[in-house]
Amino acid sequence: MNAFDLSSYLEPIVKNCRLWAGKTLQMIVIANPAAGGFTRQKINRQHQQVLQLFSQKSAQMPQQCAGFSATVYPTEGAGKTTHFIQNTVKEACLEENLQKQYLLVIAGGDGTFLEVQTALAKIAFDLKGEYEDTIKKRLTVLRLPFGTGNDGADGDDLEQCLNLLVNDSHFALQRAVRVNCASPQQLPPLAGYDSLSKNPPWYSFNIASIGIDAFITHMTNRTKNIFPGDFYKIWIDLACVFYGAIYKPGMAKITMLGKNGETLQTLQTGIEYALLGASGHRTYGSKQKILPDDNNVCIAQKMSLLKKMFIKEKVKSGAHAGLKQIVLARAEKLLIEYNQKILVQMDGEAHLLSPENFPITIERTEPIVRIIENDAARYNKGAEPCTE
Repeated sequence: MNAFDLSSYLEPIVKNCRLWAGKTLQMIVIANPAAGGFTRQKINRQHQQVLQLFSQKSAQMPQQCAGFSATVYPTEGAGKTTHFIQNTVKEACLEENLQKQYLLVIAGGDGTFLEVQTALAKIAFDLKGEYEDTIKKRLTVLRLPFGTGNDGADGDDLEQCLNLLVNDSHFALQRAVRVNCASPQQLPPLAGYDSLSKNPPWYSFNIASIGIDAFITHMTNRTKNIFPGDFYKIWIDLACVFYGAIYKPGMAKITMLGKNGETLQTLQTGIEYALLGASGHRTYGSKQKILPDDNNVCIAQKMSLLKKMFIKEKVKSGAHAGLKQIVLARAEKLLIEYNQKILVQMDGEAHLLSPENFPITIERTEPIVRIIENDAARYNKGAEPCTE
């Protein structure tokens, strides 16, 4: 199965979705042909079986949308997808297309999800006006788990994602996480990594963090460039041993701020990592349950190697709440001061920060990207239902 086959399977499913009843819809399948869901035969066959089942059932039902068209865009590398999204938004803003709805189906992993949504967020935040209105009201994103890391997907598996199209669901606007730093012109280079944008602001749509987990992400990315596969769990173990020797520990001052800029809590401590999610109930690193409840902030204070090895298993399973070294909290924004070099990551994109780049801010943005949510979702993941 390739990207064009995927589009064919999706067509009757999307045509039958009640979310676009009476609307003219253009489906755009943005697929990363190098993603494991396409290249690994076992996963490819599993996906094809699921798609066939949903597609055949939907084909027997009446079409809901008034008009339908589909295009396929196989990604070609960082930068080109961003340009494609920019052109798509421009096209959607043309007068002849103002009555048309758009569904961007992203078939890839966290890196592909990040590039598409970052492009949308930057257009909306930078240009505003009709472009922001179009992105919020007429462009919907559906993220299918075809990659190695799929923490930003709209479900734990493909079946769960497709159920959003056939079960009772609604449109909702999700927030991004924005990261900014001081003196961006002094950002040191990060070897072996091709980022979406060297200079901030950077965006995340799942979790942004600094510290050991950013190091794990960076080293996983570098390893994947040489050997295909999921090396995240391997690097968790290696990082526990080597991280402190590579990145000298320093003291951090972390201020947690609320909706109106009020100070909620301040910590001054050595850290292993500090992160802020778009909401609680989020995972990263192939389903590591780093935010297991409604809290969207997690900070691990500096600890010994033995303690890191013990806590590591707790973090994987989401059982780290209540541990002495772990701080879980809720906040809209983190203001972080630090006195050493350290890595920052946003949904798998890593950058190296030096002391000159601090303080940094990590904050939730206003709702910006339209997604589909199940009416009976178990958890609130921070998106706001659309009212129009």
